Amino acid sequence: MKKLIKITAAVMAVLMCCAVFAACGGNKDTAPSGDNSSAAEPAEVKTETWGNITVAVPDGMSLKGGSIVDEKDPNVVNISKDDNATNYFLITINDDEDGVKDGIEMTREGNDGAKDISFDAGESWTGVSYDYSGTAVMQIYAEFNGRFAVVQSYGFTPDDDAAKSVLSSLKVAAN
Repeated sequence: MKKLIKITAAVMAVLMCCAVFAACGGNKDTAPSGDNSSAAEPAEVKTETWGNITVAVPDGMSLKGGSIVDEKDPNVVNISKDDNATNYFLITINDDEDGVKDGIEMTREGNDGAKDISFDAGESWTGVSYDYSGTAVMQIYAEFNGRFAVVQSYGFTPDDDAAKSVLSSLKVAAN
């Protein structure tokens, strides 16, 4: 029974990711608030703010705010490649560290070969990584002034330039 629950949770997570990808069309009418560029950054990176999240968006990628449940959710953004939306960073802000850790644990238990990772990129990030059909996947989190940013990514490792740019630039508004 426990194995069935884990498999069901993993399937639900995959379905949610697919729905996020489908919702991440090129609709530019949902422009996030704030300045979308910074003179101090290289031309290939722009900074965008959506709700409580400010983050660098690498060249060739787009940010869409909100979730599949609430398109105006100020605590969720998806940054995906323009030419391959299955390569993404899903950033979710949470106030419950225990819930964040439970999500990491479910990911660890539900994926063969998942290994613990910790690294610094602007903040101290902790979580798990694994390989899915030859593609890197990670689910990590860091604390920002009592709030927790959870980042799920597909197609990126902590060493990738895009991951370094996104993770080291992330800012979370106080609750």
